[in-house]
Order: sequence, then C-alpha cells, then structure tokens
Amino acid sequence: MSAFWIIDQLIQQGVDLFCISPGSRSTPLALAAAEHPEAETLVHFDERGMGFYALGYSKGRGRAAAVIVTSGTAVGNLMPSVLEAHHSFTPLIVLSADRPPELRDCSANQTTDQIKIFGNAVRWQVDLDVAGSEKYVRSSVAQGVFWAMQNPPGPVQINCPFREPFYPPAISPSFGKPLSFSFPRMVPSVEASAAKRGLILLGRIPGNPKPVLELAKRLQWPVFADILSQARCQMTDEQVRCTPEKELKPDLILHFGERFVSKTHLRWHLDVPYVHISPYPFLQDPERRVTSRIQCDIDLFCEQFEARTDPTWLPSWKALEKPLPAHPLAVPSGWAVFFGNSMPIRNADNFLYPDACAGFYCNRGLSGIDGNIATAAGLAHGLQKPLIALIGDQACLHDLNSLPLLKNSPFPIHLIVENNFGGQIFTHMPVSQSPHFAKYWTASHTWNFEHIAHMFDLPYLQAESLPTNFLDTSSLIEWTPVEKNSEVSL
Repeated sequence: MSAFWIIDQLIQQGVDLFCISPGSRSTPLALAAAEHPEAETLVHFDERGMGFYALGYSKGRGRAAAVIVTSGTAVGNLMPSVLEAHHSFTPLIVLSADRPPELRDCSANQTTDQIKIFGNAVRWQVDLDVAGSEKYVRSSVAQGVFWAMQNPPGPVQINCPFREPFYPPAISPSFGKPLSFSFPRMVPSVEASAAKRGLILLGRIPGNPKPVLELAKRLQWPVFADILSQARCQMTDEQVRCTPEKELKPDLILHFGERFVSKTHLRWHLDVPYVHISPYPFLQDPERRVTSRIQCDIDLFCEQFEARTDPTWLPSWKALEKPLPAHPLAVPSGWAVFFGNSMPIRNADNFLYPDACAGFYCNRGLSGIDGNIATAAGLAHGLQKPLIALIGDQACLHDLNSLPLLKNSPFPIHLIVENNFGGQIFTHMPVSQSPHFAKYWTASHTWNFEHIAHMFDLPYLQAESLPTNFLDTSSLIEWTPVEKNSEVSL
C-alpha cells in the first residue's frame, strides 16, 4: 500500500513521468506506477541512461520527473545525473528501492549503504519508513517535491526499504490530495546607479530572458547573451553578436544568471564594478571578480533598476561587430537543439545566431560528456518538441546504451555525431605537443556509427555537410567535418 501512496502523492504534487529501470526490490514502486491511471511511465534497461533521460525531461518540462531503480549498483549509476541536476538546478526525484534494516550490514545480496549516498548533491533525502502511516508517507513525499522545486531546484532522494513479498494482492486504494506550498518572490533592494555605460552579460536564467532584454533596451546598454540564455531565440538590437577584438571600457557590468560557456567576458576590465544577479545563492564567480551579489527575482530587479543612458555607448559597441562565420547547422523553426560539451557547445556559442529556434540546451552543470543521448531524448519529451542533438564521437561512445530511447521517442530526434575520431578539444591545449597526446588524450579511433545505428533500427546517414532537411522520424546522422585527427573543428 505504501508504494501506491508514494506514487500517488508524487502525482498529486505535479510529478507526471516515472522513468523505470527493471529490478526486483523496486517491484512495488514499478507496479504502483504501472497501475496508476494518471502516471506516465517509461522503461529503459540502463539506470545511468534512465537518470539522464529524467534529467532531460525535467529540463524541458520545468518540473521534476521521478526515477525508479532497484537497490545496489543501480542507485550508484544515478550519481552522474544527480550531480548534473545539482549543478544545473534541475528538479529530479530519485526513488531508490532498498533492503530493510534487518538486511543491512550483514552481507545480504545486492545491499549497500544507500542512505545519503549522494551526499551534498541532493537538496533533501529521507530513508522512508514504508511501514509508516499514510499521512506520514504522503507528507514525506510532498516534502521531497517541495525541496526539489525549492530555490534553487535540484535532486532529492526518497529511499524506500521494502520487505518481501513484493507482489501484494489487488486493492482499491483511494487517491490523495496535494499538499500546497508556495515560494515567496525575492524582492531586491536596489539603489539607482550613477553608471551610464553599462554592460549586460546574460547567462542561463530560470524563466524567460525578456525582462533582461527589456532592461537593456530601456538603458540602451549592450547585451552579450550566452548560447544557453535563450536570448538568441529572441534577438534584439541591443545584443552584440560576437566578441569584438577590442572591447570598450564600461563603468558597470551586470551579470545575470549562471556562468558563461565562454570565459572571455569574465576577464574584461578587472577593475570595473561587477554585479551578479541571481535567484540562487550559489556563487557564480570562477574568476573571483564579483564586487556585489544580489539574490532576488530577476524580473523584479529589472523593473526596479535605474541608471543613466549614454546615446553613443551602444552604437560604439555595435560598430565593433564583425561578420560571423556561418555555423553549418541550420535550425528549423520550432526545433530545439541540444549540444554536447567540448567543441559543439563552444562553436555554437561563438557562431550560432539562428532566425528561429525553440531553445538551446546542454548539460553544463558539470560539463560532462556522459548521458548526452539520454538527456536529449528526455529533453524532447519534456519540451514536447522535435529536437536536434549535436554531439561529438566521444560523447556518443559514452552513451550508446541510450540509443533505443531515440527510437521510442514520441517526437523526432536527429542525433548528429560530429566524428573527429577522437577528442579534438585537447588539440587546443598545451599538452597537444606531447608525444603521448594521441593515445592518452584524444583516444584516437577509426570507428564509425553505421552498424550501431542499424543494431538499434535507427535510420542512418553519412553526411558530407550538416543536413538542412529533417524527416519526421528519429535518426542518427554521422558527420566528419575535418580530416581525422585534424586540429580544426567546425
């Protein structure tokens, strides 16, 4: 009965997708999700991929998905996706089945210490007494969703130690009611600034970047928008489309949201006052140059902030713009794009300014190359939009187990694998001069992905250039932009 209470209360609190990897100890949870009339379920054999799928779904949907796994190494396989969720402020619910207390610390099979297994990477965790009362179970589950959606959002773990038998008799339980909670808006305390030549750096922020863009328009201050800020899907006259070779000196820098893909802007004019504005308390200052931090709702800050305007300031920046090399990816209108880390996201940040797009995404919390295919599949599901995923060959090799998720996607996903036959990002580093470079850093190989696509029944295309015509079915597209082991990318 407790498994039904867990699943039902998650649904009452707004969780609508349950990502399940098969296992025995997790049977009560899987059965409860399978039989709940309002639960959407998805099954995948690989827990690591399942965790990243749920992560991608949560990124796109803006609400937490739940992952159901059995005990032991299955829980450990969720660590990469939990870490990414923690660092990217993505809500995620981990339902980890476990052995009951009498089977712990006695060498029982498939048993390890799962309590606080994710350490400080979760916003909250509980070792749930599944034999407890209905009020206790439902209240604890609602508390978990509250912490997952709290400020900032992130992952939580609900550890569920079930005793046998796992196949309870059929019952007709009653549905619960949501426990209400609200999040107060953080009101800034902002004084009028004497600055008149300000510069706005716009990183990824929760919600729509429109308030920041409207602030820039009101003050006539230039905006540098990170690829993940979503502002490039709403291009404005105040946005500067490239990094000038020569930058002008501002008298104030406003940085909204998370850190940039590029480090260039963070190193400009270290003597200039630098204000970071975010609704989250986490420090976003790898260069240690922030002079003032303001934690508040960004739209309220933009409404209240006052400064002066220099009519020559924005035109001076726009005059420094230079023609951009064309990015080879033409994004169809209404499609979203997921980028792999390393070179795909960096090149897109430098060169990609599409006419229309449903948004840019990447796992930049920890910038890993694992779980990219699964994240892209979950993202398309969460956004409910078709998606292009542009990743490198190393990222694809990391996540081959997740290719079946593309085949079963309700929305078309085109996985474009930029096959440089090794990790080409390392060619930009001093270690590239080492005689051991090819073996220990690029991990050079001669493989392509045609046969693995056929194995999972995915349409495959070997492309000489990035395609501009996309079909209504998921596919794997392999693109070799340069000669093998070349130092040139895109």
